[in-house]
Amino acid sequence: MAIKNQSDKETFLGLKSKDNYAYEILYKFYYPSVRNFILKNNGNEDDAKDIFQETIIVLLEKVPKDDFNLTSSLKTFIFAISSNLWLKRLRDCNKMVKSEIGIYEKYLIDYEEAEEEIHQSNSNKVVSLFKAVTNKCIVLLRAIFYDDKDIDSITKEFGYTNKHNAQNQKYKCLEQARKGVENLN
Repeated sequence: MAIKNQSDKETFLGLKSKDNYAYEILYKFYYPSVRNFILKNNGNEDDAKDIFQETIIVLLEKVPKDDFNLTSSLKTFIFAISSNLWLKRLRDCNKMVKSEIGIYEKYLIDYEEAEEEIHQSNSNKVVSLFKAVTNKCIVLLRAIFYDDKDIDSITKEFGYTNKHNAQNQKYKCLEQARKGVENLN
């Protein structure tokens, strides 16, 4: 049976009911971005597989709980878990993460989690950049540049009244980041 992508809601409900097909979807459609992140940050194929397995274990523990509420896209949630697991492993192994921080960075992590990881690696410039950009903007820019969402889906997902307002917010967020980068120099 060919595995076809389905909506986040369908996949989430499948995970909640521990349906194997939902986990197959994760491997087919979500694993590649996790793999790419780990390979770009001092990891190898086995590391990527291990981290994704650990992510699946976290999902197995969290998702079936009645009080669990998914507040982001499933892809963002999975990537956040995986990237944090990988960054923790690197920190534990005293390795440095290769990173060029810029506004077009595809792998933005939630502000609080990123700030914690960054403080521990003593990267004051990166902390300054994240402080210059609001959490709302980080989430919006991640949806645009990492999740490759179009402006119509951004408008709906973020509750903007129209496409023009969504584009204005994107512009404002990019300006925040641009000013933050200028202040680093």
